[in-house]
Amino acid sequence: MGSRIVTLVLIASAPAAHVVSAQEPAAHRQQAAYGLRALGYSEREIDDIVSGRLPRRAVDAARQMVAAGVARETAAKYLDRQIALAETKSSPPPVSIPADPAGPFDRLIDHHAGVHGVDPALVRAVMGAESSFDPDARSPAGAIGLMQLMPATSRELGVDPFVVEQNIEGGIRYLAQQLAAFGVLEHALVAYNAGPAFARRYISGRAPLYDDTRRYLARILRELQTR
Repeated sequence: MGSRIVTLVLIASAPAAHVVSAQEPAAHRQQAAYGLRALGYSEREIDDIVSGRLPRRAVDAARQMVAAGVARETAAKYLDRQIALAETKSSPPPVSIPADPAGPFDRLIDHHAGVHGVDPALVRAVMGAESSFDPDARSPAGAIGLMQLMPATSRELGVDPFVVEQNIEGGIRYLAQQLAAFGVLEHALVAYNAGPAFARRYISGRAPLYDDTRRYLARILRELQTR
């Protein structure tokens, strides 16, 4: 998203009207992300809010809809419409992806996938969906590198996310943890992408799985079927 994106929430504990421009320094966006995380927002929700893809009020409205008994599909469609409205304001340039984007990382993927008992094809599909195999990828919420590790997750895993091999190893280990914790591939992928707390809310029917996450899941499952 470009700098013309709608303004962002500065700190989650402040009134909704307290915002900071997308042109503000990254430290301000990180502060917003930390505040939202402390209030229990999922990593996916934080990323959408801080990037400007969704205003915080839209995320809160969807939460309230589900809490009031509205079908998750209805809340998801509401969020889809909000995303579509935001996307009409900014059209990012197409991304050119090499024919074999995972090629430079094959050795690391195969080795660490074997160590942690994860299918290498799944690792490649997750890496493609998370970062498009870009070691320098950064999300507005602060996710880093190939498998988009958050700083807090990196600290828990004891890895430096700016070092490619540590990022890959940590991402694979974290994915293995979600697979073991949730047991169902779809649920584990939701947990990896949006956080375990959001995954539990989704599984229990307390959160909608809106279009961005559905596309993420569909992309990974489609790639696994073609391998």
